[in-house]
Amino acid sequence: MDRPFDHVPFLCPHGHRLAPGRVIVGWSPCVCPPCAGRGRGLRGHRTYLCLACKDDRMTTMCFQPHHVRPEGAASRRP
Repeated sequence: MDRPFDHVPFLCPHGHRLAPGRVIVGWSPCVCPPCAGRGRGLRGHRTYLCLACKDDRMTTMCFQPHHVRPEGAASRRP
């Protein structure tokens, strides 16, 4: 089973480098299928907010593990 820190993205989807001072790392609780099998306190996503995209007035958020919307769920981010 992957731990939340196993796969850290190095680039945002727009190609900006995610390095210290250029990214805000956070946590978003979630029970989507990739997170549901994790232990208590680990059900969620590590989030990476690209500050270069934010400066360009875009919101680019990466989720680890990748967020998968459960079948039949309304369209909603974690």
